[in-house]
Amino acid sequence: MSTQRRLTTTSYALLSQLSLRPWSTYELAGQSARYFRYVWPRAESAIYREVKQLAKAGLVDGRKEYVGRRARTVYSISKAGLAELREWLDTPPSPFAMEFEGMLRLFVAPVAEAGQVEAALKQVRADNQEMLTFAGEVKQEYLDGRGALQDQVYVRALAIDFFANLLNTVDDWAARALDEIARWDSHSVEERNERAMSILAQVPVDTPAQPTTETPVVPDSQRRSARYPRG
Repeated sequence: MSTQRRLTTTSYALLSQLSLRPWSTYELAGQSARYFRYVWPRAESAIYREVKQLAKAGLVDGRKEYVGRRARTVYSISKAGLAELREWLDTPPSPFAMEFEGMLRLFVAPVAEAGQVEAALKQVRADNQEMLTFAGEVKQEYLDGRGALQDQVYVRALAIDFFANLLNTVDDWAARALDEIARWDSHSVEERNERAMSILAQVPVDTPAQPTTETPVVPDSQRRSARYPRG
């Protein structure tokens, strides 16, 4: 890496955005809230701070523009920034990970008070429905030819496909989980566990071809350290 300051994944997320077209920091924050926050959530203040660091490192160029009397700085990626971005693209990505507080709430169900886990999962569904509505609006925006990056719809379509399918998967799972939790009060722990075995048997994932008594080991890919700080 050529820069003295070690870049973070947030640095590369912003360089990625700036490689597509110039943006002001306000626009970058808006684009991050619209897209990147679902795979790389970061505070808006961190985005403003990081853009200044990228400019200081010579990886982005800023120019002043005026909207009426109001001045704003619009940033674009520099040649050095593009080279840095391409170097990053040659490295393996960090393994897939999720931040999903609803699942953490489910894990502590044995000690939760009545209704707490159900309320959490109902909130998950409500939030999910809002996001599905938003995904539909973005889909329509591009179908109408109004997308901010319409010339790159061939990329955006794949991203929208991913998000919509992920949201539908979470929604379907939360609905099934709520249906199951609703049965708990009328079943003993032993009965719940017996029913859980039939649920597990239907989970759509292949089991080992050869039975084993060994404890499963997390894949090496999940132990791979991120090359870049999270930032």
